[in-house]
Amino acid sequence: MKQVCVLGNGQLGRMLRQAGEPLGIAVWPVGLDAEPAAVPFQQSVITAEIERWPETALTRELARHPAFVNRDVFPIIADRLTQKQLFDKLHLPTAPWQLLSERSEWPAVFDRLGELAIVKRRTGGYDGRGQWRLRADETEQLPAECYGECIVEQGINFSGEVSLVGARGFDGSTVFYPLTHNLHQDGILRTSVAFPQANAQLQAQAEEMLSAIMQELSYVGVMAMECFVTPQGLLINELAPRVHNSGHWT
Repeated sequence: MKQVCVLGNGQLGRMLRQAGEPLGIAVWPVGLDAEPAAVPFQQSVITAEIERWPETALTRELARHPAFVNRDVFPIIADRLTQKQLFDKLHLPTAPWQLLSERSEWPAVFDRLGELAIVKRRTGGYDGRGQWRLRADETEQLPAECYGECIVEQGINFSGEVSLVGARGFDGSTVFYPLTHNLHQDGILRTSVAFPQANAQLQAQAEEMLSAIMQELSYVGVMAMECFVTPQGLLINELAPRVHNSGHWT
């Protein structure tokens, strides 16, 4: 069985290594600044624990390697603009949104999206960073360099957030864990709880949506999807093309 080379040696990479041991799979989490000659990637399946990475000698080598599973999917999901465009293409429910190109768009934004706008950087900005909650009299808080580099979403009155962790094989088959209910503090995920009896309706909707995404992308491996819970059902918040913190319990 081939070994697995993971781009990134943080918490998720280390946990992947632990998970591989009982399966007899050698997993090598690799720091982004490692020398390519020191990494056994030529005989490995390559994956990553992060969506985006700085350009280094190693990342230049790995990012174009044919053994990098889902290498063409990472750029799509790492950019919230192309991620949202994917949801719209598949007619999957998500918060109404648009690209925020320039300051003069604000009146039209609030007319279309309502009184509360959630601004998110297109790339990065996890754990509450790179995001702003703005009303019409607060738009001056947004740095000038954000225009063109952010999307803006309608503020959603949701009752909670859930995550679904699923996986797809080369043959197109998919499997899923039960939904987890996420609790955040200051924008940072603190607790994920998988209830013994999952909400069957929400579970089915989430599985259908994540399956559609993975099939469209011909994705192979584990993907996580965060959703807002609303009276009308689930709205997709964001995707992660990798293992995810809300799946630690697995």
